[in-house]
Amino acid sequence: MSSRETRYPRMLSRRSFIGATVAATGLGAGIALPVRSRGLFYPGAVVGGVNLSDMTREQGEATLRTSLASLERHAVTYTFDDREWAFSLEQLGISIDYAAMLDAAWALGRDDGVVRRYAILLDQAPDWHAPIAIVRDGAPLDAVFASIAGEIDTPMRNARLIRRGGEIDVLADVTGARLDTERALADTVAAVTTGKTTRLGLLTIPVPPEVTTADLEGAKEDAIILIGSPITVTLGDRAWEIGTEQLTAALVIPKGGNASIDPARLDVVLDQIAEETYVGPTNAALEWADGSLRAVQNDVSGSEVDRATFESSVVAAATTAEGRSVTLPMTPVPAEIRADNLPELGIVGLISSGSSSFAGSSPMRAENVQVAARNISGALVRPGENLSFNDALGAISVENGYVEGKIIQGDWTASDLGGGVCQVSTTVFRAALYAGFRFDEWNHHSWRLAFYEADGSPPGLDAAIYQPNTPEEWEKDLIFTNPFDSWMLLQMVVEGETVTAQLYGASSPYTVEVGAPVIGPPVPPGPPVTRVKPELPQGTRNMVNTASPGYTVQVSRRVLEGGAVISEGVFESVYRAQPEVWEVGPGTPGTPTSPTETAPPEG
Repeated sequence: MSSRETRYPRMLSRRSFIGATVAATGLGAGIALPVRSRGLFYPGAVVGGVNLSDMTREQGEATLRTSLASLERHAVTYTFDDREWAFSLEQLGISIDYAAMLDAAWALGRDDGVVRRYAILLDQAPDWHAPIAIVRDGAPLDAVFASIAGEIDTPMRNARLIRRGGEIDVLADVTGARLDTERALADTVAAVTTGKTTRLGLLTIPVPPEVTTADLEGAKEDAIILIGSPITVTLGDRAWEIGTEQLTAALVIPKGGNASIDPARLDVVLDQIAEETYVGPTNAALEWADGSLRAVQNDVSGSEVDRATFESSVVAAATTAEGRSVTLPMTPVPAEIRADNLPELGIVGLISSGSSSFAGSSPMRAENVQVAARNISGALVRPGENLSFNDALGAISVENGYVEGKIIQGDWTASDLGGGVCQVSTTVFRAALYAGFRFDEWNHHSWRLAFYEADGSPPGLDAAIYQPNTPEEWEKDLIFTNPFDSWMLLQMVVEGETVTAQLYGASSPYTVEVGAPVIGPPVPPGPPVTRVKPELPQGTRNMVNTASPGYTVQVSRRVLEGGAVISEGVFESVYRAQPEVWEVGPGTPGTPTSPTETAPPEG
């Protein structure tokens, strides 16, 4: 074998030896360091300036929390001029994420490879510094900055024209300032992540005026004319004034532009004038007679301000030095219901009707029934909207023709203005019930009253209403919906002692089934009750109410359309028992205390 052939294997063996030596050293470091630091942070693990080398995870967390306790309590002190505001981390909405920092420190060396481990093992690796990890809730810090801004922000002031005596002068502009919250936020986060309590100086951003003194100086002469004297608005013998202060507030002077009056800034005074001069239209009064709809009283148009023309006239008047007067421009407002648009209402015939008898009523009660029927007759309901009995009826007042009559008040009957109006609400309820309409409010009476069964009607078909006299009382109403795409007319007819409610409108597709009433067992009325009536002579006893049992009455209703049931339900009336009631004069022996009235009055 030649010398070349014998040297080559020796060179190969030496290289193999060196490679094996390095591999063995790395393997040793890869094994020795984990063995030495099992369950401990590796040497050189520093978090937020806190060295956790050779500590357990629990020890490291305790050390971190102790080291950062001061930061938790007192994180940042903000300063501005001679003022200071100090806050804890919690007040700033910032919390330290200890778990994330410990995880990052724990990964040191374990995820860094053999070379790093070997350097750590030989104490030749530089310390590894993990930053402080935080979690931030923006709302508290925003609130902190908003509170501070409320103290240090200064508003800008636009230059404006002012009146000093008889002269108009320019009030100089002022540049404002607002807290630089973006800079404050960035500085806060940076300060907290150092782990040390920090003092931060706050900065502000200038807020320049939109209108400068120079802008006004150039337009001052025009402005003096625009706001120099009031503008008078007239309508017949009525007059209003748009004052110089109001004109000054409406003055607009854009940069490099001409002075002008912005009518939108006069909305308050212009709206007031428009409101005071508005005259609403009056709808035609309608009735159904001889198979058709007709007007029994013609409509009357209203009038309102022509707002666009009004604003233009004010702006034009402001540009003149003399004759600064405007005649208020008015435009007609047509009535919604007119004699010439009746076919558009879609009222083609009778939908349903309901009736009741008020036979046996006192003259006062009978008078109120007729007045209420007259006052609500002719009420119109828009398509898809509600009819409120109280709203359509109007106020129950002497001015509207009502007299005193009997009402229910708690366990007593009493005399009140409009007693008997419930006869009309009951009649309207029956018409709407048989029409299949949906009720938004319906109230039965507290007692079962013979008035509402005098014509042979079953119990459970009455409707109580009440308009309060005092704030302590509450309203009772009857409200139902017109479900059709046409208008609806309520017409009342009084013949003898019978009152009838007729609902006219679209041709109804409904079939309505009203069941016979289901009457529960009677509830005994209990012992007699007595009420002292001061105007009676001493010792007088008058029986004013006979005892009657109470009942629960249920009336079912189904509404069908095209043979399909679209609505069904039960109208339940819980009638209280009526005790025998006596009114006595003061000092009558054996007079018990009067019961407390807990129910609102009912007509």
